[in-house]
Amino acid sequence: MEQKRKEIIINEIKYWKQTRLLPEQYCDFLLALYTEGNRDDVEQPTKQVPAWAIRVTMIMIGVFLPFALLVIYFTELSFVLQTLILSLFVIICFMTVRFFVQHKMLTHIALIVGALSLLLLSIRVSDIFFSESTSALAITVMCNCFVWLLIGWRFSLMYFVISGVVGIILLFSSFFI
Repeated sequence: MEQKRKEIIINEIKYWKQTRLLPEQYCDFLLALYTEGNRDDVEQPTKQVPAWAIRVTMIMIGVFLPFALLVIYFTELSFVLQTLILSLFVIICFMTVRFFVQHKMLTHIALIVGALSLLLLSIRVSDIFFSESTSALAITVMCNCFVWLLIGWRFSLMYFVISGVVGIILLFSSFFI
């Protein structure tokens, strides 16, 4: 095969791998096929994250949600402090998701805990600013359901899509039925 044509095909396969148009294994196979096994530009594997670090991170995230519930409902902390703590939980969870995505690791627990912490935070803020207003609470829950739909669509996570749709349906049914 002509060398220039091979380079075009190899660059196209690399683009597919980078944008995830094809699974990584297929792209690796095609690259090995078209380079005849002589890939000098093979990406060096990134340094592995130690297993203990992953476990500690997952345990910490698993503790965040119960701790967030404890902070919100069973303490006499000021609203600002509660909001600050919950905001910190949400930020840590989503930073963990970003870290796990970069290292191609499991992100489900961090996403779920982050989404539930965001729901707690937004309901608490809505309750403080618009106390006894069911429409403000409904709008807050609706926004969270749309965030879940967006996360489910972006990361192809069906349980987030289902949670968002079920939340919207339950919200509408509680108002109209």
